[in-house]
Amino acid sequence: MPSRRFQWNRGGWFGGQLGGTLWLLLLGGLLLARGASVGALVLVLGLVPNALGVVLWRRRERWAPYPALQLLIAVSGASAVAALAAVWVAGETLPGWSFRGGFLALAVYPALMGMFHLQERSARD
Repeated sequence: MPSRRFQWNRGGWFGGQLGGTLWLLLLGGLLLARGASVGALVLVLGLVPNALGVVLWRRRERWAPYPALQLLIAVSGASAVAALAAVWVAGETLPGWSFRGGFLALAVYPALMGMFHLQERSARD
């Protein structure tokens, strides 16, 4: 059954995509500027969901918007977890940055997935 709640929308799609990954790109850039080699990995982890988002957008006639959005959020969340873990393992720190707070903030990804699931489900009922 096709999605009833979610529709393909350029602004919503790319706005959400960049909104969920911009912090990874900025973190990677900051770490590279400090000479931390882990910054390159963080940048790549920020680019992966963006590349996926472009691929999904280009193939939107084959993908329903709801599963595509859920996939994008899941990959963005996995990239975020991997990036924070890599920074932590590398022993890098940033002023005002707390790994506890950073890992806690990652809860936004599954929370969004759950909220969107409920919205899609209520639209189908």
